[in-house]
Amino acid sequence: MPQLTVLMPVYNAEKYLAEAIESILQQTFTDFEFLIIDDRSTDSSVAIIHSYSDPRIRFVQNEKNLGISPTLNKGIELAAAPVIARMDADDISYPARLEKQFAYMKAHPACAMVSCLVRVISEEGELVRVDKFESDFFYYNLNFICWIYHPTVMYRKNAVQDVGMYAVPYAEDFELFWQLSRKYTFYNLPEVLLDYRVTGQSLHQVLKKQEYAQAQQEQLLRNFRYYAGPDYNLPGNCIECLQHNFEPLLAEQSVNSVLACIGELDRLTQNILKKENINRNTRAIKKAADYKRKFILTYFARNLPRLKGALLLIRAGYFKLLYQILKSHLIR
Repeated sequence: MPQLTVLMPVYNAEKYLAEAIESILQQTFTDFEFLIIDDRSTDSSVAIIHSYSDPRIRFVQNEKNLGISPTLNKGIELAAAPVIARMDADDISYPARLEKQFAYMKAHPACAMVSCLVRVISEEGELVRVDKFESDFFYYNLNFICWIYHPTVMYRKNAVQDVGMYAVPYAEDFELFWQLSRKYTFYNLPEVLLDYRVTGQSLHQVLKKQEYAQAQQEQLLRNFRYYAGPDYNLPGNCIECLQHNFEPLLAEQSVNSVLACIGELDRLTQNILKKENINRNTRAIKKAADYKRKFILTYFARNLPRLKGALLLIRAGYFKLLYQILKSHLIR
Protein backbone atom coordinates (compact mmCIF):
# COMPACT_ATOMS: atom_id res chain seq x y z
CA MET A 1 0.00 0.00 0.00
CA PRO A 2 1.37 3.47 -0.85
CA GLN A 3 1.98 5.90 1.98
CA LEU A 4 0.15 8.68 0.18
CA THR A 5 -2.66 9.22 -2.33
CA VAL A 6 -2.52 12.30 -4.55
CA LEU A 7 -6.11 13.08 -5.53
CA MET A 8 -6.71 15.19 -8.64
CA PRO A 9 -10.15 15.73 -10.18
CA VAL A 10 -10.17 16.67 -13.86
CA TYR A 11 -12.80 18.36 -16.01
CA ASN A 12 -11.93 19.90 -19.37
CA ALA A 13 -8.43 20.79 -18.21
CA GLU A 14 -6.46 20.10 -21.39
CA LYS A 15 -4.62 23.43 -21.45
CA TYR A 16 -2.62 22.95 -18.23
CA LEU A 17 -3.15 19.26 -17.43
CA ALA A 18 0.19 17.92 -18.63
CA GLU A 19 2.11 20.47 -16.56
CA ALA A 20 0.06 19.57 -13.47
CA ILE A 21 0.57 15.82 -13.96
CA GLU A 22 4.31 16.17 -14.54
CA SER A 23 4.71 18.31 -11.42
CA ILE A 24 3.40 15.36 -9.38
CA LEU A 25 5.32 12.64 -11.21
CA GLN A 26 8.56 14.60 -10.66
CA GLN A 27 8.16 14.83 -6.87
CA THR A 28 11.11 13.96 -4.64
CA PHE A 29 8.72 11.88 -2.52
CA THR A 30 7.80 8.86 -4.63
CA ASP A 31 5.73 6.43 -2.52
CA PHE A 32 2.30 7.52 -3.69
CA GLU A 33 -0.57 6.57 -5.94
CA PHE A 34 -1.77 9.32 -8.26
CA LEU A 35 -5.54 8.99 -8.32
CA ILE A 36 -6.91 11.00 -11.25
CA ILE A 37 -10.69 11.14 -11.61
CA ASP A 38 -12.13 12.54 -14.81
CA ASP A 39 -15.62 14.02 -14.47
CA ARG A 40 -16.65 13.26 -18.07
CA SER A 41 -14.44 15.80 -19.83
CA THR A 42 -15.41 16.72 -23.39
CA ASP A 43 -11.97 17.95 -24.45
CA SER A 44 -8.69 16.02 -24.82
CA SER A 45 -8.09 15.65 -21.05
CA VAL A 46 -8.58 11.86 -21.03
CA ALA A 47 -6.21 11.38 -23.98
CA ILE A 48 -3.57 13.45 -22.18
CA ILE A 49 -3.92 11.30 -19.05
CA HIS A 50 -3.66 8.10 -21.11
CA SER A 51 -0.44 9.38 -22.69
CA TYR A 52 1.36 8.74 -19.38
CA SER A 53 2.50 5.22 -18.51
CA ASP A 54 3.73 5.84 -14.95
CA PRO A 55 2.46 2.90 -12.84
CA ARG A 56 1.62 5.24 -9.96
CA ILE A 57 -1.23 6.75 -11.99
CA ARG A 58 -4.63 5.24 -11.18
CA PHE A 59 -7.21 6.57 -13.60
CA VAL A 60 -10.96 6.56 -12.91
CA GLN A 61 -13.66 8.10 -15.07
CA ASN A 62 -17.09 8.99 -13.74
CA GLU A 63 -20.03 7.40 -15.54
CA LYS A 64 -21.66 10.83 -15.67
CA ASN A 65 -20.68 14.36 -14.72
CA LEU A 66 -20.97 14.60 -10.93
CA GLY A 67 -19.45 17.96 -10.04
CA ILE A 68 -16.53 18.72 -7.77
CA SER A 69 -17.80 17.65 -4.33
CA PRO A 70 -19.16 14.19 -5.30
CA THR A 71 -16.01 13.57 -7.36
CA LEU A 72 -13.74 14.44 -4.46
CA ASN A 73 -15.79 12.31 -2.06
CA LYS A 74 -15.51 9.41 -4.49
CA GLY A 75 -11.75 9.93 -4.57
CA ILE A 76 -11.50 9.94 -0.78
CA GLU A 77 -13.36 6.64 -0.59
CA LEU A 78 -11.20 5.13 -3.33
CA ALA A 79 -7.90 6.38 -1.86
CA ALA A 80 -5.63 3.48 -0.94
CA ALA A 81 -3.49 5.50 1.46
CA PRO A 82 -4.40 6.93 4.88
CA VAL A 83 -3.05 10.36 3.88
CA ILE A 84 -4.36 12.28 0.86
CA ALA A 85 -2.76 15.21 -0.95
CA ARG A 86 -5.06 17.37 -3.06
CA MET A 87 -4.01 18.61 -6.45
CA ASP A 88 -5.83 20.58 -9.15
CA ALA A 89 -5.41 20.07 -12.89
CA ASP A 90 -4.26 23.63 -13.63
CA ASP A 91 -1.72 24.13 -10.84
CA ILE A 92 1.94 23.24 -10.37
CA SER A 93 3.34 21.49 -7.31
CA TYR A 94 6.97 22.22 -6.53
CA PRO A 95 9.26 19.13 -6.51
CA ALA A 96 9.62 18.94 -2.70
CA ARG A 97 5.98 19.69 -1.86
CA LEU A 98 4.87 16.14 -1.02
CA GLU A 99 8.12 15.34 0.77
CA LYS A 100 7.89 18.35 3.07
CA GLN A 101 4.19 18.04 3.81
CA PHE A 102 4.32 14.30 4.42
CA ALA A 103 7.32 14.75 6.74
CA TYR A 104 5.31 17.25 8.78
CA MET A 105 2.31 14.92 8.99
CA LYS A 106 4.55 12.04 10.05
CA ALA A 107 6.23 14.15 12.74
CA HIS A 108 2.87 15.45 14.01
CA PRO A 109 0.44 12.51 14.15
CA ALA A 110 -2.27 14.63 15.82
CA CYS A 111 -2.34 17.06 12.89
CA ALA A 112 -5.23 16.33 10.51
CA MET A 113 -4.25 18.69 7.70
CA VAL A 114 -1.24 20.65 6.52
CA SER A 115 -1.24 23.29 3.79
CA CYS A 116 1.40 25.65 2.41
CA LEU A 117 1.86 29.07 0.89
CA VAL A 118 1.37 29.60 -2.82
CA ARG A 119 2.57 31.75 -5.65
CA VAL A 120 -0.57 32.99 -7.41
CA ILE A 121 -0.04 33.06 -11.16
CA SER A 122 -2.02 34.16 -14.22
CA GLU A 123 -3.13 31.92 -17.08
CA GLU A 124 0.18 32.73 -18.77
CA GLY A 125 2.18 31.79 -15.67
CA GLU A 126 3.02 35.35 -14.70
CA LEU A 127 3.27 36.29 -11.02
CA VAL A 128 0.14 37.86 -9.56
CA ARG A 129 1.04 37.85 -5.87
CA VAL A 130 2.48 35.82 -3.01
CA ASP A 131 0.34 35.79 0.12
CA LYS A 132 2.26 35.59 3.40
CA PHE A 133 -0.24 34.11 5.84
CA GLU A 134 0.85 33.22 9.38
CA SER A 135 -0.21 29.74 10.45
CA ASP A 136 -1.08 30.94 13.98
CA PHE A 137 -3.78 33.17 12.50
CA PHE A 138 -5.51 30.46 10.49
CA TYR A 139 -7.91 29.29 13.21
CA TYR A 140 -9.28 32.79 13.81
CA ASN A 141 -9.39 33.89 10.18
CA LEU A 142 -10.98 30.69 8.95
CA ASN A 143 -14.18 31.92 10.55
CA PHE A 144 -14.25 34.82 8.07
CA ILE A 145 -12.19 33.96 4.99
CA CYS A 146 -10.86 30.76 3.44
CA TRP A 147 -7.15 31.48 3.68
CA ILE A 148 -6.26 27.92 2.68
CA TYR A 149 -5.72 27.17 -1.02
CA HIS A 150 -7.50 23.91 -1.76
CA PRO A 151 -4.79 22.24 -3.93
CA THR A 152 -2.17 22.83 -1.24
CA VAL A 153 -3.72 20.61 1.41
CA MET A 154 -2.65 17.20 2.62
CA TYR A 155 -5.06 15.59 5.07
CA ARG A 156 -5.78 12.37 6.91
CA LYS A 157 -8.48 10.30 5.27
CA ASN A 158 -10.12 9.23 8.54
CA ALA A 159 -10.37 12.81 9.84
CA VAL A 160 -12.01 14.04 6.63
CA GLN A 161 -14.46 11.15 6.69
CA ASP A 162 -15.20 11.87 10.34
CA VAL A 163 -16.43 15.41 9.60
CA GLY A 164 -18.56 14.45 6.61
CA MET A 165 -16.10 15.02 3.75
CA TYR A 166 -17.23 17.55 1.10
CA ALA A 167 -20.77 18.27 2.23
CA VAL A 168 -21.82 21.23 0.04
CA PRO A 169 -21.74 21.88 -3.73
CA TYR A 170 -20.13 25.35 -3.53
CA ALA A 171 -17.30 26.68 -1.33
CA GLU A 172 -16.82 23.02 -0.47
CA ASP A 173 -13.22 23.49 0.62
CA PHE A 174 -14.08 26.33 3.02
CA GLU A 175 -16.79 24.15 4.58
CA LEU A 176 -14.49 21.14 4.99
CA PHE A 177 -11.62 23.14 6.47
CA TRP A 178 -13.91 24.86 8.99
CA GLN A 179 -15.42 21.54 10.04
CA LEU A 180 -11.96 20.01 10.46
CA SER A 181 -10.88 22.97 12.58
CA ARG A 182 -13.66 22.21 15.10
CA LYS A 183 -12.11 18.85 16.03
CA TYR A 184 -8.54 18.58 14.75
CA THR A 185 -5.33 20.57 14.66
CA PHE A 186 -4.05 21.88 11.34
CA TYR A 187 -0.98 23.76 10.18
CA ASN A 188 0.31 25.84 7.28
CA LEU A 189 3.94 25.41 6.23
CA PRO A 190 5.45 28.91 5.85
CA GLU A 191 6.90 28.09 2.45
CA VAL A 192 5.68 28.44 -1.15
CA LEU A 193 5.29 24.91 -2.51
CA LEU A 194 2.70 25.38 -5.28
CA ASP A 195 1.86 27.72 -8.13
CA TYR A 196 -1.86 28.45 -7.94
CA ARG A 197 -3.25 29.43 -11.32
CA VAL A 198 -6.19 31.83 -11.67
CA THR A 199 -7.95 31.13 -14.97
CA GLY A 200 -11.10 32.04 -16.86
CA GLN A 201 -12.42 28.60 -15.92
CA SER A 202 -12.06 29.07 -12.15
CA LEU A 203 -15.42 28.04 -10.71
CA HIS A 204 -15.32 30.35 -7.69
CA GLN A 205 -13.96 33.34 -9.62
CA VAL A 206 -15.89 33.20 -12.87
CA LEU A 207 -18.23 30.35 -13.80
CA LYS A 208 -20.09 29.99 -10.49
CA LYS A 209 -19.09 33.25 -8.83
CA GLN A 210 -22.59 34.10 -7.56
CA GLU A 211 -23.22 30.61 -6.23
CA TYR A 212 -19.91 30.56 -4.37
CA ALA A 213 -20.50 34.04 -2.93
CA GLN A 214 -23.93 33.02 -1.64
CA ALA A 215 -22.55 29.80 -0.16
CA GLN A 216 -19.79 31.70 1.62
CA GLN A 217 -22.26 34.20 3.10
CA GLU A 218 -24.34 31.32 4.47
CA GLN A 219 -21.25 29.61 5.84
CA LEU A 220 -20.01 32.78 7.53
CA LEU A 221 -23.35 33.31 9.24
CA ARG A 222 -23.28 29.69 10.40
CA ASN A 223 -19.73 30.18 11.69
CA PHE A 224 -20.73 33.28 13.63
CA ARG A 225 -23.76 31.56 15.16
CA TYR A 226 -21.52 28.74 16.34
CA TYR A 227 -19.86 31.28 18.62
CA ALA A 228 -22.53 33.92 19.23
CA GLY A 229 -25.70 31.80 19.40
CA PRO A 230 -28.34 30.52 16.96
CA ASP A 231 -30.22 33.84 16.78
CA TYR A 232 -27.18 35.94 15.90
CA ASN A 233 -27.57 37.92 12.70
CA LEU A 234 -25.73 40.51 10.63
CA PRO A 235 -26.64 42.66 7.61
CA GLY A 236 -25.23 41.40 4.34
CA ASN A 237 -22.88 44.36 3.83
CA CYS A 238 -21.27 43.70 7.22
CA ILE A 239 -20.80 40.01 6.40
CA GLU A 240 -19.17 41.11 3.14
CA CYS A 241 -16.94 43.53 5.03
CA LEU A 242 -15.77 40.82 7.43
CA GLN A 243 -14.59 38.78 4.46
CA HIS A 244 -12.85 41.88 3.07
CA ASN A 245 -15.30 42.79 0.34
CA PHE A 246 -15.63 46.42 1.37
CA GLU A 247 -17.53 47.92 -1.55
CA PRO A 248 -21.12 47.35 -0.26
CA LEU A 249 -20.38 49.01 3.09
CA LEU A 250 -18.32 51.78 1.50
CA ALA A 251 -21.31 52.65 -0.70
CA GLU A 252 -23.20 53.76 2.43
CA GLN A 253 -20.55 56.41 3.14
CA SER A 254 -21.44 56.05 6.82
CA VAL A 255 -18.97 56.23 9.70
CA ASN A 256 -21.63 54.78 12.02
CA SER A 257 -22.12 51.73 9.79
CA VAL A 258 -18.39 50.99 9.71
CA LEU A 259 -18.11 51.35 13.49
CA ALA A 260 -21.15 49.10 13.96
CA CYS A 261 -19.44 46.44 11.85
CA ILE A 262 -16.23 46.81 13.85
CA GLY A 263 -18.32 46.42 17.00
CA GLU A 264 -19.70 43.13 15.68
CA LEU A 265 -16.17 41.99 14.87
CA ASP A 266 -15.14 42.74 18.46
CA ARG A 267 -18.15 40.83 19.77
CA LEU A 268 -17.35 37.82 17.62
CA THR A 269 -13.71 37.91 18.70
CA GLN A 270 -14.70 37.78 22.36
CA ASN A 271 -16.94 34.79 21.69
CA ILE A 272 -14.20 33.02 19.73
CA LEU A 273 -11.83 33.58 22.67
CA LYS A 274 -14.34 31.96 25.04
CA LYS A 275 -15.11 28.88 22.95
CA GLU A 276 -13.20 25.72 23.77
CA ASN A 277 -11.27 24.42 20.77
CA ILE A 278 -8.20 22.30 20.19
CA ASN A 279 -6.75 25.11 18.01
CA ARG A 280 -7.53 27.95 20.41
CA ASN A 281 -4.51 30.13 21.12
CA THR A 282 -5.47 33.29 23.00
CA ARG A 283 -2.39 35.27 22.02
CA ALA A 284 -2.72 34.37 18.34
CA ILE A 285 -6.46 35.10 18.27
CA LYS A 286 -5.98 38.54 19.80
CA LYS A 287 -3.13 39.34 17.44
CA ALA A 288 -5.10 38.17 14.37
CA ALA A 289 -8.17 40.13 15.51
CA ASP A 290 -6.13 43.31 16.03
CA TYR A 291 -4.64 42.95 12.56
CA LYS A 292 -8.05 42.39 10.97
CA ARG A 293 -9.58 45.33 12.84
CA LYS A 294 -6.77 47.65 11.75
CA PHE A 295 -6.91 46.39 8.17
CA ILE A 296 -10.63 47.18 7.89
CA LEU A 297 -10.32 50.60 9.53
CA THR A 298 -7.35 51.53 7.34
CA TYR A 299 -9.29 50.72 4.19
CA PHE A 300 -12.26 52.88 5.16
CA ALA A 301 -10.10 55.71 6.49
CA ARG A 302 -8.35 55.88 3.13
CA ASN A 303 -11.46 55.47 0.97
CA LEU A 304 -14.09 57.54 2.76
CA PRO A 305 -14.00 61.31 2.25
CA ARG A 306 -11.05 62.67 4.23
CA LEU A 307 -13.05 64.21 7.08
CA LYS A 308 -15.16 61.08 7.50
CA GLY A 309 -12.06 58.94 7.43
CA ALA A 310 -10.46 61.05 10.15
CA LEU A 311 -13.64 60.94 12.24
CA LEU A 312 -13.77 57.17 11.90
CA LEU A 313 -10.26 56.75 13.29
CA ILE A 314 -10.85 59.26 16.10
CA ARG A 315 -14.01 57.48 17.21
CA ALA A 316 -12.26 54.09 16.97
CA GLY A 317 -9.33 55.41 19.03
CA TYR A 318 -6.74 54.89 16.30
CA PHE A 319 -4.88 58.19 16.68
CA LYS A 320 -1.51 56.82 15.63
CA LEU A 321 -3.02 55.39 12.46
CA LEU A 322 -4.73 58.73 11.77
CA TYR A 323 -1.38 60.50 12.11
CA GLN A 324 0.26 58.03 9.71
CA ILE A 325 -2.47 58.45 7.09
CA LEU A 326 -2.43 62.26 7.36
CA LYS A 327 1.34 62.24 7.08
CA SER A 328 1.21 60.11 3.95
CA HIS A 329 -1.29 62.55 2.39
CA LEU A 330 1.04 65.47 3.14
CA ILE A 331 4.02 63.68 1.64
CA ARG A 332 2.11 63.02 -1.57
